[in-house]
Amino acid sequence: MSDAPQLFALNPAIDRAAVRAALARDRFVQVEDVLLPDAAETLWSILREATPFGLAWAGEGAPHGQRLRQDQLRQLSPQQKAAMGNGAAAAARAGYFAFLYGQYPLAEAAREQWHPGHPLYQLFEEINGPEALDFARAVSGIPGLTVADAQATLYGPGHFLTEHDDHVEKEGRRLAYVLNLTKDWRADWGGYLNILDARGDIVAGLKPRFNCLNLFTVPLQHNVGVVAQFAPIGRYAITGWFRDF
Repeated sequence: MSDAPQLFALNPAIDRAAVRAALARDRFVQVEDVLLPDAAETLWSILREATPFGLAWAGEGAPHGQRLRQDQLRQLSPQQKAAMGNGAAAAARAGYFAFLYGQYPLAEAAREQWHPGHPLYQLFEEINGPEALDFARAVSGIPGLTVADAQATLYGPGHFLTEHDDHVEKEGRRLAYVLNLTKDWRADWGGYLNILDARGDIVAGLKPRFNCLNLFTVPLQHNVGVVAQFAPIGRYAITGWFRDF
């Protein structure tokens, strides 16, 4: 572990019993001011200024999804980039699972050392460390959580994630999380995490508040609404799942 200041520095004032009660009752919960202020500010700066986002997309031409590193993305022509966006939109229009957003996968990048010394590798270690895992076990009531996935995400204008429930056979996903790290987001800009019921109604639209952790149990129907073309900033977050194997 680096000697650098802790990045996943949980706020000791969190009422864990209240978080657990809300999660047990509703299957989702928002935890505001989840990190200490300095840690949240540092992460926001890292995401805005020092994270080489690539692109993740799924749709016509890539039904199982494709993830491109930033250097790979830069080698594509404008027509090739447009084809990915159009393919994702076409699949979503037809009612298939589709997504389009900026991504930096922390596990893969750290393992392969895409950018040696990148501070998000420290964050990935901390999310898989005892403090974060103990917190996830405590608030979820799932004692077997042993590991976490993590990716940095950037939803810009036109980006989206269509309805799904996060369940993937044999991946052990039990508790999903979204650590929001964008300041002053407005409802008009879209990009909300929407929790859906069996009829497709939105039972909760969760604003991407700065330093706010969204948690929900898997499976649970949800989507991320389209970010408006006129949104002046991106929607930054660290997302993933706590898993039991």
